Amino acid sequence: MLKNSILILFILNLLIKDMKILALLFMVGIILNFIFNKELIKHLKKLKFLLFIYLTTFLAQIYYHQEGEVLFKVYSIYVTKGGVLNFASSFLRIINLILLSWLVNTQKLLPKSLASYQSIIEDVIELIPEVFKIFKSKRKIKWFFRYILSQIKIKN
Repeated sequence: MLKNSILILFILNLLIKDMKILALLFMVGIILNFIFNKELIKHLKKLKFLLFIYLTTFLAQIYYHQEGEVLFKVYSIYVTKGGVLNFASSFLRIINLILLSWLVNTQKLLPKSLASYQSIIEDVIELIPEVFKIFKSKRKIKWFFRYILSQIKIKN
């Protein structure tokens, strides 16, 4: 039952464009995570780094979407209704997909062969703060990849 409902939520998340329905899917995802996900707090702590990165893309979306109904102006940048709706819909879609992936992971709905990839992706997400440290120290990108691969090798 849960597997089928997660599949339906996933398909709706990809196909629906209405903001009200996307918000409803978001609420359903949160409720399902409260009920079935015992590691929700741990997952939420990991999410804060992704939110920081995604909110920086919000600024880019507002900057590149300058036509339409203007909500307000900040210096020479117009914040338009279309830009905000574009950001909100893509933000809700990504958050919904993350919530659904947490449910799939905690309920072990994936076959064993795919579940190992899920743990590798989670390890990479945990290492995102290390990217900032490596860039701050002005090292080359190959150091980042070496560090991630060594951490994945240690954990697995």
